Amino acid sequence: MNKKHNDNMSLNLGGHDYRIVLDPLEDKAEPGKILYGQHLVELNVILINSSIEQSRKEETLIHEVLHSIHYNSGLEHDERQIEAISNGLFQLGVGDYLWKKAQKKS
Repeated sequence: MNKKHNDNMSLNLGGHDYRIVLDPLEDKAEPGKILYGQHLVELNVILINSSIEQSRKEETLIHEVLHSIHYNSGLEHDERQIEAISNGLFQLGVGDYLWKKAQKKS
C-alpha cells in the first residue's frame, strides 16, 4: 500500500474492526488494469481506489463490505452476485450511508 490518503475511516463488520484505506490501486496480475477495491480479510482492511469518482468509491465500499459479510459468515458467493447486490444497494443510498458511517467511526 502506498501513502494513505485517508487512514481514519473504519467499520465494524462481523465483530471485526476494518480500516478503510483510500489508495491508488492497480491489478498486479494484469498491469494497467485498475482495481476499484479489495478486501484483505487477514488484515481487516478494505482498500478503495483513491483515483475513482466518489460515487464509485461508495459503490465499491458496499461491494467490499458484502465480500466481508459473506466471508465472515462462510457463505459461498461470486463476483456477479456481489456486483448485483452492491449496485442495487447503491441505488437505494446505502453507499452514502456507509461512507458517512465509516468516517464517524474514526
